[in-house]
Amino acid sequence: MLTQGGAQPQKYPLRVGAGKAKIELSESLFPIEGFGGVHDDLYVRAVLLDAGFPFLIVCFDATSLRPYAIDAFRAQAAETAGIPQEDVWLCVSHTFSAPHLRSEEAIAREGGEVARKNEVLFASMTAAMQAAIAQAKDGLEETQPVIGNAYCSVNVNRDMRTAQGWWLGADDLGESDKTVPFVKFLRPDGQTKTVLYSCDVQSSVMDHSKGADGYSQVTGDLVGAASRFIEEQYGDDFVALFLLGAAGDQAPLFKAKHNILNRDGSIEETDIGDEGFVLVNALGKKLGAQVVQAMERVKQPFQPENATLRQTTVNCPGQRIAPNLRDIRPTKSYDFQPGEERTVSVSCFTLGHVALVGLGPELSSTTAIDIKKDSPYPLTIVATMVNGGDKYMPEHTAYDRITYEAMNSKFARGAAEQVARHITETLKSIRNEPLAVSR
Repeated sequence: MLTQGGAQPQKYPLRVGAGKAKIELSESLFPIEGFGGVHDDLYVRAVLLDAGFPFLIVCFDATSLRPYAIDAFRAQAAETAGIPQEDVWLCVSHTFSAPHLRSEEAIAREGGEVARKNEVLFASMTAAMQAAIAQAKDGLEETQPVIGNAYCSVNVNRDMRTAQGWWLGADDLGESDKTVPFVKFLRPDGQTKTVLYSCDVQSSVMDHSKGADGYSQVTGDLVGAASRFIEEQYGDDFVALFLLGAAGDQAPLFKAKHNILNRDGSIEETDIGDEGFVLVNALGKKLGAQVVQAMERVKQPFQPENATLRQTTVNCPGQRIAPNLRDIRPTKSYDFQPGEERTVSVSCFTLGHVALVGLGPELSSTTAIDIKKDSPYPLTIVATMVNGGDKYMPEHTAYDRITYEAMNSKFARGAAEQVARHITETLKSIRNEPLAVSR
């Protein structure tokens, strides 16, 4: 039912369900993509909300998802939940230490063992997703939402100035949003049922780090450790679902394989191997503990009297990525070439005081800061790599600096600012609407 004009808004009870299931990785998969085994398990988490219409968020412990996987998973998620596909967000925790689903081109080209392993991995991810969604659907119950922000310095701007130009590392003076927004949902008895939380950080502590045996280990990395810590604090059936923030130019504070600058400005690469898991646990527990403490500080729920889910698109200037980009190192000279205009899909889910914004491109942290600052909602979460990824969409200074993200972007200078304006205008339009519930 839609309520318009001067009528009293319809108050729908907010029902929420949550589920979690392990992605089973059989020994027959290994070795795969340089991984020799599993250090800690990967999961699929799902949160289903019903505030007059259904809205499902599914998060895979994965680096990214191929378009064919997005299409298949989204269709299966909708079928399992019994809802329309447009009401589904597929997200990733963006752990860099998980095997990828291979591209259709790679499967056709290599076939054989590559195709077999891809089929096994795809089936495992599908089964975990179905189990998590089924739990969420079965566990639907009336809840009350509570919003808040934690603060945690587990992330750092990864664009580092070197003698050769800007490159990947750590710049403590660079822009980096340390806030960790969250929405927790309370059962009728006042106990916390589940939480959605977000942080501008890549889960890449162990990215390309090799152990003594020459292999990497599969891990949920920083975010996996954070979610496990939160869930352990609240009980076996608790689900802490992570929404990847604007982490395009953000890295974990410490990484096992990392670049440092010498006195002369040259880059030195170091890999501490398996010792890096100490960093994973330390940073993950630090993030998880800050979320838990902030959750315990905020108690006052709000009445979600209105909910919307709005899908929009915005056209942005594009650029061509150099075919030899893999060979490009830090540089002070780069010819940015214009490319075809690109269309970005934006999904906005609002619930009372909360706005969840989902889009595919990996934004810079400063772009999300600007969106949150201009948003009319008390709490705005900007989630990236939603329903697919579109690589980096850097803010304008990245093109002046010739950063890795700027050279590796399909979007030209100004795209991020255009998308930010579109999002804030959309949120302001929704906020001013008299509708109680709309899609």
